[in-house]
Amino acid sequence: MAVLAEYAASAPLNVSQVRWRRLRNLVVIAIGLAVTGALAIHLISGGVVLLKASGMVTREHIAIGVPYQETRVRQVFVHPGDRVEAGQKIAVVESTSISRTLAELAVEKSRLDTRIAAIEARQVAIGMLLPAAEANVRQTQDYLDKLSSASRNGLVVDKLLTDMTRAAFAAAEKQQSLKAERVSLAGELAAYHNALKQVSDTYDSLQQAYAGGALYAPVAGYVGSKVMSAGAVLGPGGNNIATIYTGPSFILAYLPDSYLFDLKVGHRVYVRSYAQSIIGVVEDLLPMTDAMPPEFQIPGDVRQRGQVFKISIPEGASLPLDQKVRISTCYFNGCDSGAGILQEVMHRIMNYVERIEGYAR
Repeated sequence: MAVLAEYAASAPLNVSQVRWRRLRNLVVIAIGLAVTGALAIHLISGGVVLLKASGMVTREHIAIGVPYQETRVRQVFVHPGDRVEAGQKIAVVESTSISRTLAELAVEKSRLDTRIAAIEARQVAIGMLLPAAEANVRQTQDYLDKLSSASRNGLVVDKLLTDMTRAAFAAAEKQQSLKAERVSLAGELAAYHNALKQVSDTYDSLQQAYAGGALYAPVAGYVGSKVMSAGAVLGPGGNNIATIYTGPSFILAYLPDSYLFDLKVGHRVYVRSYAQSIIGVVEDLLPMTDAMPPEFQIPGDVRQRGQVFKISIPEGASLPLDQKVRISTCYFNGCDSGAGILQEVMHRIMNYVERIEGYAR
């Protein structure tokens, strides 16, 4: 009887434990099936259903370059990552072509100045000679009139009258020549003054733009990772001394062509960079496609392209420039409620899956 009583007391407990174990197994199996199904959907879809895009952290940037040929970098005053202010000197270059052009313009200015001075001196001489020429014309004309009157009375031989007529004509010709030269010199002087102004403006503008080869930062920001070293010779396609990144950071991402759903401005997305995860907002969908950077291309595969879209990130996010990031949709409403445990677990699983995909490729 004692044995039966003990068995009756322990039997209900054993039954409840068996049921709990079955329930627990069912829950574990259900979770496993759900996770397996999610992974299968993610692997099979390849970013078709769930957004899986690549991007890079960047800022608005301005290239500090020189549009001159035959340029050599003489001095560089900044280093990668330096903070610069607007108007700060970045580098000093020397261009053989610009120096040659400035020298030629200076020679041309000197030539024009000399020619203008000669014309002005000639104008002064004409101003002094013209009254004498006019007086000579009047005198020769009066004497010619007297000779003509005497010739009519038979008092003057014809040769003397002819010589006087020739002298009067030469005096008149000299007077008219001086007057015509004065008008011509006035027009020539105006043309030379106009040419001198153009050459002087070009010389001053080029000298001001060249500024002795000094290059200054137009905006405040940070110097990029590539800075030309002193002594380097700049050639076609490589005239950038440095790049200045300014303004807040943002992400340029590439939307895969296989993604089925519309990505709209204002959507929140999950941004992952190694161990750091933040929430970003789609700020703009740019009307262009571009080839993905080499860091995201698969070796030996067709070069992938995607529509470019811009993602704004919080100001406090400490993402370095040119950092590669992964963009995906927010699971389990994680963008509104924060990155919870389920979301973090899912993203960690996706990280491992992406690594496995990379090894498989």
